[in-house]
Amino acid sequence: MLIEKLGFDDVRYNPELSAFEALVQIREEGEVYSYPVHMLAPLNAEFDVIAKGLSDKALRVHRHAPDRAMRLRRAPVPGEAALQLVPVSIETAELRRNGAALAA
Repeated sequence: MLIEKLGFDDVRYNPELSAFEALVQIREEGEVYSYPVHMLAPLNAEFDVIAKGLSDKALRVHRHAPDRAMRLRRAPVPGEAALQLVPVSIETAELRRNGAALAA
């Protein structure tokens, strides 16, 4: 298991729990996996402590998933998914009408 990249998204402080929360993204073998994690810490905690705590927790969840299917994969962008499902060569009269209506 070679982790190519680890990143944080939506890092925020939850005062109700006295914890930092984040969506940690792990890139491994071309796949991106996302894990929502939290770490109990005061608001004035050092950045390095917070980053290490959040990343360690996400890595622990990632490594201990029973199998690859249980890991959380990044969902494709809605427009990106739609473009992948519709072959470029298909064009109908309805598509032409909708395209013309959108262009107008």
